[in-house]
Amino acid sequence: MKPYLNVIHFWVLMAVLGASARAMAEEPYNFYPFKVTIGGNEAKLEKKGDLFAVIEKPVKANATIKIEKQVEMLIANVAPCKEDGTVLGGNNIIAIFATNTDSLKLDQSLKKTALKPGTYLMNLVAHGTTSRVVFQVADPAGKIKFPKLGDIVKFLKGES
Repeated sequence: MKPYLNVIHFWVLMAVLGASARAMAEEPYNFYPFKVTIGGNEAKLEKKGDLFAVIEKPVKANATIKIEKQVEMLIANVAPCKEDGTVLGGNNIIAIFATNTDSLKLDQSLKKTALKPGTYLMNLVAHGTTSRVVFQVADPAGKIKFPKLGDIVKFLKGES
């Protein structure tokens, strides 16, 4: 009788795995479950299945993050990253949160420091889900930042 039970368990397992695979093919995991705007610019997914949405235009360091509807707790974790969304090393996570709201300001972090010009990945938590957004903070002086020679050499050697 035991071999029949093993066969039944096997077929049940195959049915569950098949249904899961079909569901994943139809609707891949969504890293952008609710709309986010920063400084009036809406984040957009380039294509379905992307790991994060992107704000195309640079925003000010004190821009407002806004979602569609109010939530009890709105939490943003912001980290410096490369343009492809790869978070840079170090402990540079900036936490911002507010209660009973639908918006946050980028300069209201727990560290009480403004974001420096550069690219950031933000995980915005609301309604029991997380939207991932990559955005750039504009340089207020409008200066072009050239890389250092040492950084170029490290990049060419593959060390960065």
